[in-house]
Amino acid sequence: MKQIMTWLGKGMLAVVPAIVTIYALVWLFTTLESLLAAPLQAILGESLYVPGTGLFLAIGILIGIGVLIDAYVGRWLVDAMESMVDRVPVVKSIYGAVRDLLQFALPGPDDEERRVVAWECKPGVWMVGFVTGPAFVAVGEAGEDRVSVYFPMSYQIGGYTFLLPESELSTLELTVEEAMKGVLTAGVMGRDRARR
Repeated sequence: MKQIMTWLGKGMLAVVPAIVTIYALVWLFTTLESLLAAPLQAILGESLYVPGTGLFLAIGILIGIGVLIDAYVGRWLVDAMESMVDRVPVVKSIYGAVRDLLQFALPGPDDEERRVVAWECKPGVWMVGFVTGPAFVAVGEAGEDRVSVYFPMSYQIGGYTFLLPESELSTLELTVEEAMKGVLTAGVMGRDRARR
């Protein structure tokens, strides 16, 4: 019976992540297609429309918006929209949290500022966190160089932000993605692929 459970576990490890990934991709594809199919069919006509065109159009639109934001006018429009969103109590919290998470997770010009660090919270006990920027409020001794460090909790959406002295942090040679996978899965993921 124990061997059967082992095989079941190995089978699940092989199949479940693939199914979840495929499901997420299918959901994304069908959502984009359902949003853009009708306008594309109206523009191109039934004979020229090919399923999947909506996905490529969505990617093109996002790239175009990114280029526009790099221009002064685009940045001004985004700033104007964000200032309006910041006036609506619940919406500003949701929008701000999603924006900040994406800014941290996606590659960008501030990649060198994002660091994975280890902090010895008590002798012999280390926590892995992510430097999100300079401390957003002055605390501690005057002139002490502090940074904001986010420590996510495993298997949960949540975590803690500590304002720590730079001198107490050890920078780790991990990408944000590698460290996030390790922290969010409590080190369970990819044991055989873990850095030695």
